[in-house]
Amino acid sequence: MAPHKVMVLFCLFVAVLSVQVKGAGAQTLRDEVLEITPPFELKLKKTGPIRLAGLLYDEKVTALNDLIKPGDKVKLRLLSNKPDRYNRKAAHVYLDDGTWVQGALVSQGQAIPFPYEGEETLVRDLYLLEGPKVFSALNTDMPTDQFAIVEGRVVDVAHVKGTTYLNFGANWRDDFTVKIPKANHYIFKRYGLKTDRLKDKRIRIRGWVSKQNGPMIEARHPAQIEVIER
Repeated sequence: MAPHKVMVLFCLFVAVLSVQVKGAGAQTLRDEVLEITPPFELKLKKTGPIRLAGLLYDEKVTALNDLIKPGDKVKLRLLSNKPDRYNRKAAHVYLDDGTWVQGALVSQGQAIPFPYEGEETLVRDLYLLEGPKVFSALNTDMPTDQFAIVEGRVVDVAHVKGTTYLNFGANWRDDFTVKIPKANHYIFKRYGLKTDRLKDKRIRIRGWVSKQNGPMIEARHPAQIEVIER
């Protein structure tokens, strides 16, 4: 996607962010870049180590070096003051010219959005910027034990001992399935996603594909799911 489109989206996000900041623990800060550690880490003068929020880790990505240099001034949307186990805080980062760094990386095909816990803010906006490789839910050669984005029509929604299953084929023992654990139902309810209403809808799901009967992705957050066709 062209850089000017990323800029336009950034302008649209400002109003949304101003609402999301309240009660979400987010802060707006200005800082200076000291070091860059690919794929998605920065060391800042005042804030210290940060990680670009909402991006799937991929050690092969080096494009951050093309967007940011030591000494650059940046604007942060810090999602939390609580660092992760590597002492990094999650943030959305904007350059002085307004470029949204995450948006630029995704639109260039250099990063894949993913809603890690606590990093759901703006992830759906990142989805609008990507041109991902998508597997059909009916693909018999779907890769397992790796991350994938899968698209298909939900033919049935089943509830078994509190766990919800979205089935994409007539034979749930062999066909692709999305599993929503009972422990995560409250998150779906909080975000207003009623799984029963997904039947007959075409959706896109992202996550790690495992082999449980057929291929399966476990959805722990509704932001992993996009409704493509209502």
